[in-house]
Amino acid sequence: MFQRNVEYRNNLRGILYTNLILSRDKKLVTEAGSLLSTSNLGQSNAVVYELEELIEASGQGAGVLTSHGVDPYILDFSAILSFALNCTASPSYTLTDRLLGEQRGISTHSTPKQVVKRVFDKDVYCNDKDEEHLLKLIKHLIGLKRHTYLGVMSSIRTYVTGMQRIADDFELAYTLLVASIESLAQNFDGHKASWLDYDQRKRRLIDSALSDADEAVSEKVRSTLLDIEHTSLSRRFRDFSLENISPSYFREETENVLNPISKNDLPKALSNAYQARSQYIHNLRKLPDQLTTTNSHTETCRINKKTWLTIQGLSRLARHVITDFIMRQPNVEKEIYDYSLERAGVLQMPMAPQYWVGRPSLYQGAGSMKLEGFLSQLSNLMTTDPKAVVTDLTELLTAVEEKVNELKKGDKLSFIALYIIFNGFVSQSQRMENSDSFITVYEKQLSSPSAEALIVNLLFNKVPGWDIKIHYDCLINYFKERDNKLKFRCPKLFEAGMILQLAERYRSSGDYHSAIEMVEMAVESYPEHTLLRQFEINFKLDDHVIDWFEILVPKEEQSD
Repeated sequence: MFQRNVEYRNNLRGILYTNLILSRDKKLVTEAGSLLSTSNLGQSNAVVYELEELIEASGQGAGVLTSHGVDPYILDFSAILSFALNCTASPSYTLTDRLLGEQRGISTHSTPKQVVKRVFDKDVYCNDKDEEHLLKLIKHLIGLKRHTYLGVMSSIRTYVTGMQRIADDFELAYTLLVASIESLAQNFDGHKASWLDYDQRKRRLIDSALSDADEAVSEKVRSTLLDIEHTSLSRRFRDFSLENISPSYFREETENVLNPISKNDLPKALSNAYQARSQYIHNLRKLPDQLTTTNSHTETCRINKKTWLTIQGLSRLARHVITDFIMRQPNVEKEIYDYSLERAGVLQMPMAPQYWVGRPSLYQGAGSMKLEGFLSQLSNLMTTDPKAVVTDLTELLTAVEEKVNELKKGDKLSFIALYIIFNGFVSQSQRMENSDSFITVYEKQLSSPSAEALIVNLLFNKVPGWDIKIHYDCLINYFKERDNKLKFRCPKLFEAGMILQLAERYRSSGDYHSAIEMVEMAVESYPEHTLLRQFEINFKLDDHVIDWFEILVPKEEQSD
């Protein structure tokens, strides 16, 4: 994926703790790094992992990365090693020691090695066949397209995590093993839902409701429902698993396997496994005891005339399906792909408002976004940092003056509110030249109930001229819609302020009960505000004027 030269080459080393026994005189070299035994005369479960890390040139200045360190590589390699060779491997000594020990789980009352064979044995000897399989798998894995690689690695990590959970929670382990296959099915099965995939009970009800509708309308409704609902997840899980079963699963791989599943029983067993996963996730229902029996390593059992996969059987199935899927995917030598945000330790975070709120860009949705950003600056100025500087919006609002009538209704209201708030909070000398005439023309658009009207009235201490019931409905509607697309969300300071403003209207009208309800709502909207919580206590004891600013912004902060 490199588009530029290699700038840094780093030789990294780390320690893996494992029950895998390597040849002491041989270095196991793979496409993703090398393994070699430690020089220890006695028995040791520590092996050295080393690799050469290549860092692509990225220029000078901020954002230059010289190395990730060994941690992200050794974590991924330990997962691949555990998965490929059916063993235990981890950079954590504590985890490995617990998994390989004789400690029984609190809820399982079993040691992991009693549930599945080989994985948690004290010694797992790596033979030539194992080495060949590991090298082949890693080489193919490294050559996958990036999107496929990321999906496969997520599946492998989930599988390994599931196996590790056998130590303390059978139900979670079983669920994760199912999920390791399901994640690939959801992302790579190419499934296109049809109406027959829709839940049969729901399908009958909808078909009945649409019986008198035009066929074109009916098809549109069905298509919409298919687009917004996951259909037949169980079927997709089952079909994907069956498509990635090779003949060896029923032949060579059954050597020394107790009660391997037959091909005819597998479809129903897969459905049962998915059902168990769903019942655990939704109802925390325990697995049937037969699936977690610890007196043998049988792969199947019969429960109420149905064949089920035990944890032992499900683990072998998952490894086979995932491996088979990997080996069927095409390899690429080169791929143009921006992996910069996928590097270990790199996080994508929203930019602070000062970097974008003042830019003169009037795209759809900019009004609510910029209003929300500027309000966050005002809130910070009032409560957190009295010396904070808010962004000069003159350039942005000059563009608004010129194009305000071209804006969509939502953006228009938000920009008008932003214009009024900005020019109302800056000094007289900083006010925009046309502010008086602009506000005179457009402020009447905020006379009707809206979220923008609520915040403008609050910040300028004006009581809306609406009926108090309409005021209440407007406030509740703001909270319902504040996280919707093209809407804005106020900081908690102003949300609590809007609620307290309405509380004062109730109090002054004599509706003390509704005033208390609004004060309680304000506290629950801004629970970390100590003075607001104290005000609630005092107000219930003594009815007095509710001044939102005095309550929410302490006098010592106001004086600063």
